[in-house]
Amino acid sequence: MNPSVPRQTAEPRGHHFVPKCWLAGFTETGENDGRLWVTDLSRRKQWATTPEKTGRIRDFYRLSEPAPDPVIIEKFFGGLESQMAPLLKSLDTERRRPDQDELDALVQFMAFQWVRAPKFRPFALGVLDKIAREGLAESLRSREAWIAGLEEAGLDPAAPGADYEGAKKFFESGEFNIEAETDWYMHRAFEDVEGVARTLRDRYWGTSFSEKGRFIGSDNPVCLEGPRGEMVGFKNAEIVMYPVSRHVSLTGTLARTKKPLFNLHYIAQLNTMLLLTADAQVYSHVPDFSWADENRRHQTDWQIFSKDKY
Repeated sequence: MNPSVPRQTAEPRGHHFVPKCWLAGFTETGENDGRLWVTDLSRRKQWATTPEKTGRIRDFYRLSEPAPDPVIIEKFFGGLESQMAPLLKSLDTERRRPDQDELDALVQFMAFQWVRAPKFRPFALGVLDKIAREGLAESLRSREAWIAGLEEAGLDPAAPGADYEGAKKFFESGEFNIEAETDWYMHRAFEDVEGVARTLRDRYWGTSFSEKGRFIGSDNPVCLEGPRGEMVGFKNAEIVMYPVSRHVSLTGTLARTKKPLFNLHYIAQLNTMLLLTADAQVYSHVPDFSWADENRRHQTDWQIFSKDKY
């Protein structure tokens, strides 16, 4: 090897959708190499690992060619985590509330955690699919409307595949489906993140502490709870819950509320919110973490948990 030629740095391939510095707060030691218990609710399995080896998907943020730097998104998230790691560590070890500047930084970090998680992608695609279906249904209400829509889009109504009857038959067959590349998801994520952060800043935030470190985390770290029977988003969620670490948890409400009675039952209720809103996995420093069943009884056996019971 010619020593004058700089060695190229290998591209990161295992992209963390859950930040390592955040996962560290749910280990026994609070460190990146600490033991972390992963409970996979979808596969009904549990195992011990480390933050480095979990919460990641190969090439999850990799952009399509010919992007100048296909892994620029993963690098951005790596830089963001380096900035936030000292704050997360400080709040966890000192068991304290964030000041206003720290809270603002946490809110921005929370917004990014929301849009970078796997659960964001079907959510974003679902919104696009709904808009597309409504638009197509409107355009296909008549032959005239269909031709007008094609012309407005700059398309030739006589082009192959543009015939009204064929389009209507295909749409009504149920085979219509929308897919998106990583590039679109990342574009949408960075468009949405400021709006999410803005709604989070408008909330009243409280901090809870567990000296024994009983809080858990999940692969959908920002937990929303709202009116039953409605689609819950950041604007109408009655509670937004974000566990900073196993010792510290933040809750944001739409109006000022009384401080809840803090006890093991309250911790179990918060952990259950994480279980119910997790995409697939939850993270804890012990395998037998606390949660509350459908009758609000305290439990530690995750194997009897089922979302269907709620």
